[in-house]
Amino acid sequence: MVVSGCEHGIDAGAWVLRALGEREAAAYEEHLSTCADCRGEVARLQVSADALALATEQVAPPRELKNRILGAIEAEQPARRPAPRARRWFLRPLPVAGLAAAALAVGIAAGVLLSGESTRTVDAHVAMRGAQATVSITGDHAKLSVSGMRNPPDGRIYQVWLQRGQGAPQPTDALFTVNRNGQGHVEVPGSVKGVDTILVTSEPRGGSLQPTRKPVITAAV
Repeated sequence: MVVSGCEHGIDAGAWVLRALGEREAAAYEEHLSTCADCRGEVARLQVSADALALATEQVAPPRELKNRILGAIEAEQPARRPAPRARRWFLRPLPVAGLAAAALAVGIAAGVLLSGESTRTVDAHVAMRGAQATVSITGDHAKLSVSGMRNPPDGRIYQVWLQRGQGAPQPTDALFTVNRNGQGHVEVPGSVKGVDTILVTSEPRGGSLQPTRKPVITAAV
């Protein structure tokens, strides 16, 4: 992996993926006009970003899976006495912006960039020879990127799970496949605060509420 000799090289990935705010982007553009190191880093990362654009997109989960997951969560919640003034909570959409985070066999993976927060990258264990996976974590959001993987057999799909402590893995509606080059990436739904392990298993197409196969990816976060 080539690293820029300039301290601002860390922002190159965010620049390539248009993840910087308006002010930051303008300042970085001005910096690029005087810094050959960062211009080289941007050019290098742009190749990888273009390659990521060709990766298979996250598969939209069927409505039935979402309903089953929500139903399972509600069934596990203890009965609560009604509060005098109920507060409504809404799911926050995942940020669109990403931050280039780690080098894989064919390039870099993109992470989620939140203003003012740093991104850390975790190398995952992959039970598939020649395959690699990383999890990029920014704040309480995470993104999984893989390379060198094979798609599961016909009728099956990869599903992401979250595990807290020694508890049973909890299902998510994050389903994905990889492209013909074995690359893919997927946003991990919701918050990973308190999550100890992110898992990926091969499940029947449409997803499962409980894992039916051993994990092919295990990331201790």
